[in-house]
Amino acid sequence: MFTRSILSLIITVVGLQLCLAQVGHIRVEPGTYPLKDVFHMIQSQCGYTVFYSDEIVMEDMTLTVDTKQLTLDYLLNKKLKDYHLAYQFLDKHILVISDLSRSTLEQMRGANKIEGHISDIKNKPLPYATIRVLKGDSIIGVTVADELGRFNIALPTEQRHLLLEVSSLGYKSIKKSFDGLDRTGKLKLTLDNDNTILETVTITENRSPYVRQADRMIVNVEGTMLANGLSTLDLLQRSPNLWVDHNGNIRIRGNQSVIVMIDDIIQRMSAEQLAEYLRSIPSENIKRIEIISNPGAEYEAQGLGGIVKIVMKKGTNDGFKVILLARYIQNVKDPYFNGGTLFDYKNKRFYLSGAVAYTKDKQRYKTDYNIQYPDDSKYLSNTQRFKDLNGYNARLTANYEIAKNQNIGLQTIWTNSKSDQDFHTNNAHQMQGDTLYKTTDNVWKNRPTMVNSTFNYSLKIDTLESSFKVIADYLYNDNRESNHYRMTAPNSPAPYIYQNLSPSTTHIYSIQADLNKKYQKDFSFSTGIKYVQTKRNNTVERNNFIADNWQLDSLYSNQFIYNEDLVMGYFTLDKKINNFSIKAGLRAEQTFIDGLSVTSSEKVKQNYLNLFPSIFLLQNIGKKGTSIHLNYGKRVRRPSFKDLNPYTLQIDDFVLIQGNVNLQPEYIHRIETGIMLKNGISVDLFYSNTQDKIVQFTTQVNNRQIKYQSINFKNGIDYGSSAFLPFTINSFWRVQSSLSFFKSKFEYHNVNLSQQVFEGSLFNFLKVSKLFDINLYLSYQTPSYIGNTKYADQFYSSIMFSRGILNGKGKITLQANDLFNTAREREFSSYEGTIINFYQKRPTRTFGLSFTYTITKGKKFEDRKIIQSNDEQRKRVN
Repeated sequence: MFTRSILSLIITVVGLQLCLAQVGHIRVEPGTYPLKDVFHMIQSQCGYTVFYSDEIVMEDMTLTVDTKQLTLDYLLNKKLKDYHLAYQFLDKHILVISDLSRSTLEQMRGANKIEGHISDIKNKPLPYATIRVLKGDSIIGVTVADELGRFNIALPTEQRHLLLEVSSLGYKSIKKSFDGLDRTGKLKLTLDNDNTILETVTITENRSPYVRQADRMIVNVEGTMLANGLSTLDLLQRSPNLWVDHNGNIRIRGNQSVIVMIDDIIQRMSAEQLAEYLRSIPSENIKRIEIISNPGAEYEAQGLGGIVKIVMKKGTNDGFKVILLARYIQNVKDPYFNGGTLFDYKNKRFYLSGAVAYTKDKQRYKTDYNIQYPDDSKYLSNTQRFKDLNGYNARLTANYEIAKNQNIGLQTIWTNSKSDQDFHTNNAHQMQGDTLYKTTDNVWKNRPTMVNSTFNYSLKIDTLESSFKVIADYLYNDNRESNHYRMTAPNSPAPYIYQNLSPSTTHIYSIQADLNKKYQKDFSFSTGIKYVQTKRNNTVERNNFIADNWQLDSLYSNQFIYNEDLVMGYFTLDKKINNFSIKAGLRAEQTFIDGLSVTSSEKVKQNYLNLFPSIFLLQNIGKKGTSIHLNYGKRVRRPSFKDLNPYTLQIDDFVLIQGNVNLQPEYIHRIETGIMLKNGISVDLFYSNTQDKIVQFTTQVNNRQIKYQSINFKNGIDYGSSAFLPFTINSFWRVQSSLSFFKSKFEYHNVNLSQQVFEGSLFNFLKVSKLFDINLYLSYQTPSYIGNTKYADQFYSSIMFSRGILNGKGKITLQANDLFNTAREREFSSYEGTIINFYQKRPTRTFGLSFTYTITKGKKFEDRKIIQSNDEQRKRVN
């Protein structure tokens, strides 16, 4: 009944949100723009493919605009005439920029002129229509009608085989032979309406790949130096305020994790899987990257850090496009392989795309544990670990264009993997006057399967790009996990055998509706509602092998049933006044949580309503890209489903993992300010105050076992600064540097866990003639804390050589990672007299070879993307 009520509310609200279409004008900010930027924006936002030569359209050709409302015809012709340029629409999707040759201009000086008048079918004057004189495929003359539809154009002396063409956006073009024209008086020409919807063109200044908006930093990739020879993970590594370590973990400003979205679709893979996927996407396929360090009200409030949105290019090949991918890495003694294919196909209004991939990963680890207890006893262990992973994933996306302004889409994603890890551990428990030795062999098996299906409907309401969308989403996640242990000790009559079984099943249902209404004079309004329901069944079962039978150990067993309902709504207002922008919003989220431990009868009951305000201010200084910004936002981090489960999982005799039924959500208030210069250099300051901060805490139990459990700190304060410094040394050498310093202050039971952390990275890109490109990356981070665990400093280095082959359709890359073999995992904890030292080394100095090849055939068309609505909940599943 509750779900039906929510759906009825959505339908009711949606039914009230119909708006009238806006027609006739193009919004342009006053200022001066390079002509190439104008053509680029027309291509990317109007759906036209624009062809021109760099020899015709020079770098110093600019367009000065002093009004906010222009027709596209007038916008193009106003400046093209000054530079003796002309344009022609070959069809509804192709725009060609050409020049008028000097001989043609000389031929037309002093020649005959023809005058005329252009109107629409209602006999109203048609201003700024384009008139061309054609001879075969060549443009002999071109002019633009005035505000009253009047024109005159010069004709060459020789007028045989000439055509007169008249065109205007929104009207059907006409062509007439000069031989059939009545030129006794002024020509009267009429254009019929063309019912094609005209999309909005919004032109912004773009002198650098890096553009600051009120609520985000944008890294433009298409058409910049970043669009050649890099992977998407490389792009993130080189983006302002983002930090990517050698394992592919992505952070933003300190230890804040991020949510990665590709075309509005959350990427819910593990850090390693996500990193490999991003490595497989070449930068040539990326349009831009949006870094939202402090998300606004239109995004779910769930999440500790920011959002990274990767926007793919919308243009791809009609007919079909196939990309073949393969990557091999030698992990010291063992191989890693990843291969797959991506495809796109379009036939008229139907669009189909998909991807299939396979991963084989074998690695060997070495781990050391050293624990010292308050009574001076010690636990020492050494583990040899071998991992064998086989992973599969597939995606199928279908989209149908109901009309020019309406689309429906369906997408299904499937992932499955089989992970087997073998551990062999020698350990010793040193007590006063005695040492107990043991050997443990265990096999950890993991079999996760996920199916995620999404349906969406999108509607473009008017030519100002106002839009309405509805998204419905279902996620099924099933994870079968088991861990089998066999412990033996000298002089022991028999081994001690037990197993942990921890299957879990999760269902997530969500539906949302969003309206974005844009008005003239740079004002927009957005609103939306969303409902998410989560159902999860998680079992932890401990069995001891006694007398040739498995016997349930109720002390370490638990079944937990969890239900969560989220009801959300938001609105935002966005206004620009000259060079000043303001965006403000408010989000409300009602949370209902009902959890039950079937085994212990413990209950989790939470019911709370939260408001999440946000405001973003941006002041542009001059017209060269310099700006300052200030923003505030509030976020929430809800406990993961697993953390709320009151279970106890015994890893071995000395290590426990435990849930916490009393865990509360944490709330983050964040303020940021900064300046960005025209050359892309940016400096930012940030401050955040976190209430009930969730951290993993390490304690000891009964002077023996180490317990890992998520708990709430009362509060935490983080503040610091970051800088991004891009430089061009010369035509073949570019350098980018990122610097960050932050301080965290928090206490627990009068223990000061404050820290100061510095991190820096340096990226060098060198182009060696036409032979190959070189990418050299260096990064360093000082020691840092998470909870009461201190992580050692990290230094990482990599070098990559890449070269295009097979006429640009293929690319081959050689890469060496961790050149100095310095990457490792070293952790230190100290609490109430217990000191823990942990060390783990995996194969990080690796050498790899990757290859991509693209097969295309067909005409240009526009990609359709599927937007998912249960983004944040999927992050909490595992």
